[in-house]
Amino acid sequence: MGVRAKLAELMRYGGVGVLAAAIHALVLLGGEWLGWPLALANLLGFLLASVWGYLAHALFTFREHTGGSTFPRRWLLIQTSLNVLVSLLLPGWLGAWARSAGGTLVMVFTPTAINYVIWSLAARHSRARRDRSPAAGPLQFHADDLGLHPAVNATILELCDAGALDSASVLVAGPAAAAAAEACARRPNLELALHLCLSEGPPAADPARIPALLDDRGRLALGFGRLLLLGCLPPWCPPRRRIEAQLALELQAQIQRFQELFPTRPLRLDGHQHVHLTPLVWRQLRQLPPHQRPVWIRSLREPWPWRGIPLALWWQGWLGLGPIKWLLLRLLNSGRADELARRGIATNAGFCGVLFTGRIDAAVIAAAQRQLRRCGGVVLAHPADGSLAEVAELEAYPLSRRFYASPWRAREAEVLMRRTR
Repeated sequence: MGVRAKLAELMRYGGVGVLAAAIHALVLLGGEWLGWPLALANLLGFLLASVWGYLAHALFTFREHTGGSTFPRRWLLIQTSLNVLVSLLLPGWLGAWARSAGGTLVMVFTPTAINYVIWSLAARHSRARRDRSPAAGPLQFHADDLGLHPAVNATILELCDAGALDSASVLVAGPAAAAAAEACARRPNLELALHLCLSEGPPAADPARIPALLDDRGRLALGFGRLLLLGCLPPWCPPRRRIEAQLALELQAQIQRFQELFPTRPLRLDGHQHVHLTPLVWRQLRQLPPHQRPVWIRSLREPWPWRGIPLALWWQGWLGLGPIKWLLLRLLNSGRADELARRGIATNAGFCGVLFTGRIDAAVIAAAQRQLRRCGGVVLAHPADGSLAEVAELEAYPLSRRFYASPWRAREAEVLMRRTR
């Protein structure tokens, strides 16, 4: 590593470390104000700062080494164990001086120095693992929501025919799903996946058997937030058990519908609004019978930060809570790729489509090509020509109807088509 690159790395480490130290200091001061024992406040401050450092150093400080992936979890265990030990012993070593300003600085910055050694070793280990890994796969351009509406179908198929798209995900209960299946039969090179939908649209299972998943109009209404909250309930809780039983029926029904529409295609799977990564749905995916087991499931290992993105696009991403969604999905995605590998299920290495979801323009594509060049991955778009705001066929899909009312749908289609010129 050159001198300039090392200095930049040290500056990033310093910035992350200052925030970690601030988190720790705030907890210490807050604990003193609340009358907590010093050892308890110090331990809690260490743990919160450790989690922040684990994520930020892997995804930001040492991104050249990690490629935007988190460190192996054993490094978090090593770092946390050492921090717990230091947090318990340091106040005793410092004695009465621990409550002075100098003692507070020692307790805050001692782990900062220790952690630099740990995260540097973790970064070198990650670099070595990446150097031993197979060559990167190609960057794949993917569209969701095939089968939602004829206009969406037409745009996706046109982009496929032009070589601008490599794959698409299908809403099997969508109004235009049968037409999509007929068109895709003439396009065997277009990779297809089941776009598991639980938050809107008609169910694939018998509505009488899954009432807990539906709203008062008979539409699916198991959104991402509700799935997360239900997953926090204990497994023996009756509401969770009822939802899980009905969720299994709907999941299997959508898989069966996909296999009926595309009998010659392997089963690949992702989720509408990424619901497949929620613990409740993931649990059901583990329990699928062999004949309904996917050969590929989408991962969301999207690196951060994205360089070369206009500030206006970043601002729109913040307004759309893109960074919060990114962090939540990274946490949900943690460990999924390793689990899929153990089960013999393929997945994508990198991903682009959370931070700037719905706003994939030329700058985002160029950034994705830079960020994912080492590992390959999937760039997700939602192209469609024309607004679908007033389309009657989408009455059962209120979330998608609002989403496809945006002029960004046509802009994404234009940007993807431009790649082929």
